[in-house]
Amino acid sequence: MIKKIFFLTLLTLTLQASTVLDNKISNLIGEFEYIKHKNLINYIFKDKQSYFIGKNIDYIKVIRKLQENGLLKITLDRPKDIYIKFNTNHDPIKSLKILKDTLKSLGFYYYFTKTLKYDEQNLNWEIKLKTEAAIDPLILANELYKQNSRVADIKREGDNKWEYSIDTTFSTLNNSIQITANEKKYLRKPLKPYLIKLNDSVSRVTIVSKILNNWFPKVVFYDKHLNILKLIKEDKVHGKLVLEVPQDTKYIKIDDLYTLINIKRGLSIITKE
Repeated sequence: MIKKIFFLTLLTLTLQASTVLDNKISNLIGEFEYIKHKNLINYIFKDKQSYFIGKNIDYIKVIRKLQENGLLKITLDRPKDIYIKFNTNHDPIKSLKILKDTLKSLGFYYYFTKTLKYDEQNLNWEIKLKTEAAIDPLILANELYKQNSRVADIKREGDNKWEYSIDTTFSTLNNSIQITANEKKYLRKPLKPYLIKLNDSVSRVTIVSKILNNWFPKVVFYDKHLNILKLIKEDKVHGKLVLEVPQDTKYIKIDDLYTLINIKRGLSIITKE
């Protein structure tokens, strides 16, 4: 009797997983394409449980398999407006930075923000961009994964509307430079402002500008959620700047008030416990 109950429970879960995955594939590639290639899809995804992580769809694995078999089409017949909505569930300010950095890494610099809403936990951000192809969901998912952010759900509406739900609970900023207490680090010529990640024991930082630089300091201290704790701007050239680190600081952004060309020879940062 127990074995029978176990078997029926397992069968029910398998059928539920099958239905969930089939519905999602149909949404991603379109109902017409799904019906047209139903036999191929059944063959490709015959081991449906392997496309789940726990109860959640493994989107990276599913999308990769669809693309390998030519089933997921994202190119358009001409340039069109694409609408993309991002929903995140943790650290909205930090999540927004991760999303913007990810879009830049994919080559998307120009877009229009249609809506931007957030509270203490959640972020809802919708953008519009004109392109000949939608953002590749596999590349997007992989780039987000590098920052410990996981695509939890994707919804597609026609050729030009996509919605991503992203779990950013354990997200990290992978473009930050880590530095510990009592350490000196040379920062090379910047292509963008330096983002430094500190450990909790750092209480003071000394920033030294290289000879022949003309550094007008702009330094921002952030907590772990990327809330601003302190902002310093200096409208005169500095060769060195010694700063006390505010309590709860996790990140420091080091910039020039006018242009990064002023620090093209790099900086050095020295931390004290």
